[in-house]
Amino acid sequence: MKFGFILLTVIVSFSSLGQDNPFQGTWQLVSGEYIDKDSKTINYDSLGISSQKVISNKHFSFVSMAKGKFWAAGTGSYTYDKTNYNETPKYASYPLEGGGTYTFSYEMKGDNWHNSRYRDGKRVEYEVWQRVN
Repeated sequence: MKFGFILLTVIVSFSSLGQDNPFQGTWQLVSGEYIDKDSKTINYDSLGISSQKVISNKHFSFVSMAKGKFWAAGTGSYTYDKTNYNETPKYASYPLEGGGTYTFSYEMKGDNWHNSRYRDGKRVEYEVWQRVN
């Protein structure tokens, strides 16, 4: 009886872990922009960028298209806290920057996830993702 209670407590505890994770699920890119190597702001709409990201309790994968053609993809692990979401790609179609971990400050607004990435105090990337049900 005591073992059954302990086992049930452990199962319930682990099953609720994913429910507290605001990132788990499938996400569709709504909008975004980045700063290019010439310090020019590039809006994703001008490139025809579309993207989908799938996030489990510890891993992420995404594929991005530009005007219907392959643009970029990546997969790896992530961590997060109350203010930062950190992606560490294991495989990527692009060269990894600065040690390979990308840190984004984020804010959840309903089913929308807003994130910003900074380098040397300057925002270099901004994205809005919408949860896909």
